[in-house]
Amino acid sequence: MNLWLLFLLVLSFSFIIFIFTPIQYELGFANHNNFNLYGTIGQGFFFLLTLEKTAGKFDYKLRILNISCSLPQDTRDSKDSKSKKYRPDSSSPLTLLRNLLRNKTYQPLLKLIRKLWHHGKPQLLQIKGQYGFNEPHNTSWANILLLLLSSDSPHYRIELEPVWDEEKFDMEAFLKGSITLAVVAWHLLGFVFSPPFRKFFIELSRDRKQQKIK
Repeated sequence: MNLWLLFLLVLSFSFIIFIFTPIQYELGFANHNNFNLYGTIGQGFFFLLTLEKTAGKFDYKLRILNISCSLPQDTRDSKDSKSKKYRPDSSSPLTLLRNLLRNKTYQPLLKLIRKLWHHGKPQLLQIKGQYGFNEPHNTSWANILLLLLSSDSPHYRIELEPVWDEEKFDMEAFLKGSITLAVVAWHLLGFVFSPPFRKFFIELSRDRKQQKIK
């Protein structure tokens, strides 16, 4: 009994550490002679996923509990996806949209998106390089838009120089941030238990039952 209690305590403690440990993410790209991409997402000791694209080749690396793991390959034939038929008992997008608007579920949904964005938005963003379009007026419009998006924050730097006499996209960018599962779960619970979502879920279940009867 003591061993089971110890096991439950260790498991509970590990779960608490897991949901409260921030998930760090980084993404960067460089477009000079060719396009290169680099990205990582990890959560301390628990896992680390790395994506790298160089010379047109993708490379994925995954480590779980600091143990290297191979990612599964998608071996399904494209014909299998085409053979899937639409199930008549599934709700159509129009039905979902109608219930979404009628129950005003979009209001807590927009609040959820805003809260998640505020929590997980990049803490650092840097973009620099040169850009230019074939038509100079398009470059001018892009320059005006970048001026509107410019920020005085030292954590958000956009340093792009317009090129007026040629088409050019020579730039590089980098961003990083973090997100905590406990905060995401808290906001999701608030959305799921909101009255509009409950009404939406009840009507959706009722519509599916009616379709099965037909």
